[in-house]
Amino acid sequence: MEESGKKIYFASDAHLGARFHKDPVAVEKRLVRWLESVRHDALAIYFLGDMFDYWYEYKYVVPKGYIRFLGKLAELSDDGVEIHLFTGNHDVWLFDYFPKEIGAVIHRDTVTVELLGKRFFLGHGDEVDFRSRPFRFLRALFRNKFCQWLYAGIHPRWTFAFALGWSLNSRESGLEEKESQEYLGEAGEYLVQFSKEYLNTHPDIHFFIFGHRHIMLDIMLSRTSRLLIGGDWMTHFSYIEWDGKKLELKQFELEE
Repeated sequence: MEESGKKIYFASDAHLGARFHKDPVAVEKRLVRWLESVRHDALAIYFLGDMFDYWYEYKYVVPKGYIRFLGKLAELSDDGVEIHLFTGNHDVWLFDYFPKEIGAVIHRDTVTVELLGKRFFLGHGDEVDFRSRPFRFLRALFRNKFCQWLYAGIHPRWTFAFALGWSLNSRESGLEEKESQEYLGEAGEYLVQFSKEYLNTHPDIHFFIFGHRHIMLDIMLSRTSRLLIGGDWMTHFSYIEWDGKKLELKQFELEE
């Protein structure tokens, strides 16, 4: 993938539709304005999970809302920008709607890919989180095709209320917020530890990029490898930009 003057962008964790957003429309509008600002030089945009606080596609029904974001993705795709969506732990159930309607590529696991001459390891971050057995059990349960089939048989009025309420309760309890806002140091960050271990057997990886943790982090793992965690679109409004020479973690500033 090479094209002169073009850039690759990465973003994650907007949690669109979340009940804890004070102004959900403002969050979505800010994200759309960032997308509009990069459309002129974007070769591809990788959304590294949890762009939606909850998403479940039924055969003939998709979630209400997000019209500005979905419309902008369609515009970008129509203009030739590659759209990549990783499933996160909140929007696991992305199926065929985005590929069919927008032409997006869905990634359900980590991906290793060469972008503008460098090798990237990309993921939401929950894929390599093996610290908690309950978390691993829930992740396997949510991704099980039979369980998804059973879940699809429940009326959306119940499933949406349950999922959004669960997310809100997790944040209000302080557990999820504490987990996602505090930098735990290199020894305590499982994404750092995973990347260092993975690098031992895959020394050709130049950049590891994750979401999930909601922190902005950019550290050197070795002389030739870096790890970046891209923050979020709730408090940091951050993204990562790669032009083939320079990889930068930035924040989108709006003119007031």
